[in-house]
Amino acid sequence: MKKLISLILTVALLVSCVLCAAAEEEDNRYDSLTVGVTTAFSGNFLSDALGSNISDQDIRKIIHGYHLVAWDGASGVYRLNEQVIPAGLFSKEQNTYYFSVAHNLTYNDGTPITAKDYAFSFLLLTSRALEKAAGLRKSGRRIEGWSAYDEGTAGAVSGFRLIGDYQMAITIDREYVPFFYEMKALDIFPLPIGVLAPGCEVKDDGNGIYLSGEFNAETVQKYVLDPETGYASHPSVTSGPYMMTDYDGKTVWLKINPNYNGDTEGNKPYIENITVRCVPSRDLMSNLITGTLGLTVRSIRTEQINTGMVLSAREDFAAKTYARNGLAFISFCGEKGPTADANVRRALAMCIDKEGLNAEYSGSYGTVVTGYYGIGQWMFPMTRGNIPDSWREEAGEDATWDDMNLEGLAKYPLNPEEAAKLLNDAGWNLNAQGEPYTEGLRYREENGTLVPLRLRLLYPTENLAGPMLQEYFVPYLREAGAELELRAVDMPGLLQMYYGQAERDCDMIMIGSNFEDVFDPSVYYDANGKDRLNGITDPQLAELARELRRTEPGDGAEYVRRWIRYLEYRSQVLPEIPLYSNAYLDFHTAILRNYNPGAYSSWSEALVSAYLSDVSEEELAEEAAEEPAEGETLFD
Repeated sequence: MKKLISLILTVALLVSCVLCAAAEEEDNRYDSLTVGVTTAFSGNFLSDALGSNISDQDIRKIIHGYHLVAWDGASGVYRLNEQVIPAGLFSKEQNTYYFSVAHNLTYNDGTPITAKDYAFSFLLLTSRALEKAAGLRKSGRRIEGWSAYDEGTAGAVSGFRLIGDYQMAITIDREYVPFFYEMKALDIFPLPIGVLAPGCEVKDDGNGIYLSGEFNAETVQKYVLDPETGYASHPSVTSGPYMMTDYDGKTVWLKINPNYNGDTEGNKPYIENITVRCVPSRDLMSNLITGTLGLTVRSIRTEQINTGMVLSAREDFAAKTYARNGLAFISFCGEKGPTADANVRRALAMCIDKEGLNAEYSGSYGTVVTGYYGIGQWMFPMTRGNIPDSWREEAGEDATWDDMNLEGLAKYPLNPEEAAKLLNDAGWNLNAQGEPYTEGLRYREENGTLVPLRLRLLYPTENLAGPMLQEYFVPYLREAGAELELRAVDMPGLLQMYYGQAERDCDMIMIGSNFEDVFDPSVYYDANGKDRLNGITDPQLAELARELRRTEPGDGAEYVRRWIRYLEYRSQVLPEIPLYSNAYLDFHTAILRNYNPGAYSSWSEALVSAYLSDVSEEELAEEAAEEPAEGETLFD
């Protein structure tokens, strides 16, 4: 209580000083907003095809626009984007969507957007050239004929046709029929070929789309990946509500795109300039208090939240709370070393105090999770008994929902003694002299050599939860007979190792990840069932992921049940140690109005309909409804 009172007095004093200083300055607060994030940018502002960093994602969501389809988070489905597709037709027999793209779409520089821009985007992001240059790419398997084109046995993608300058047809591959998120295959946004692949052209000679011209890994390296001038880190010609004007590695500067027609609901941005700055967690709230930041996003640390709640009790600040569509976890590098053994992974999971870590880091705004899920996923409320009325009506009175829960997931409570038994069974049963293990560091014999159970875990440099593992993980591992080295790594380097773009010299990676709107883990498994994120091969887990994908569109109840089965088996294989999911809290200056991050998939999308004003829409409406006093007019 004394700490809280001290905090309140400190915050009040700081705010008073800031307000006095601000009164002496020119008030230019209404056309610019500075946003503070705590996850460092990796500089990938092109696509998830190059990896998924939450700060990069937030920028991508507002600089790239005019997707063919839009996500409906309430129902968990994609719908055609009517701002882009004024006319569309679906042939169920042919699994083909026919589109006519609006004729009034342009990039921020005024260049018209046509069907070829969507075709080029698809070809670029699924190309072998991108994979060779960057180590990653998107899969185009959902589109008929892409695999043959990719393997070189066909000269074009037969399932993607250009019918005219603004007309196209896309056929879903039969392997992906049924597919619960069928229209995810159509989640394509336009990219300018003249900027990313000068001299190349998208063609369709009657058999499907293909790229002509000199397009190879060197082209991608020069025009897409160059760290100083490449499109991925310095996208100049874009189609979203905002356009990037500069990026220096830590800060992104954005400005309204004057040629933007509006999002799916017709919203256009109001705030002229947005600056997004990566700020150390410890400095986040002080920067908000001093006015250096106008919005802080995704606060999860206890001290941040306590300070923010004190601020939001004043009229000068406000808070927004929403559930996280993701979780924090420790991913295993299971392709080699000790963590290739499931028993070792299970033992390690029983040596971490997840409750203590969550309590210190997130407090009451976080919850320990037992699987690979986030409390903000659209499926999660159903596991808590919140069954939609439409499902109940369709299933009938005799339907039961008792199986729709997460109780069947394997749980790994803190238990170093049980972990020691698992390690013993996994062959780590010797001491440094090769004698039966009794205490200290465990060893096992490999090809006549004694190997110690020493492990390395990487975590992002700015992640303050990483150092906490020194208290909540290391001692219990030592008790079970293992040693752990904790190493902080910059975010770009960490992501390269997590996504397999660089050789991994570690056993575990601590990371926080938010899921895409579509939860489709099948894309990470190869034909043998190896997951490229954690290196673990398990054909049954891969097949459960494919079964999840194959749920009939519209059958939400069956999808949730298959999702639960996938999570249950995944918790046994244990590709990662789930730590916590949490509520996010955004704190901001009170003049930021109509900001509702919980209604969107990111705070950046929520800013498109927000504005800066001393007066809210409700107050304006009330003023407009007031009758003028006698002898006065509304214009006095």
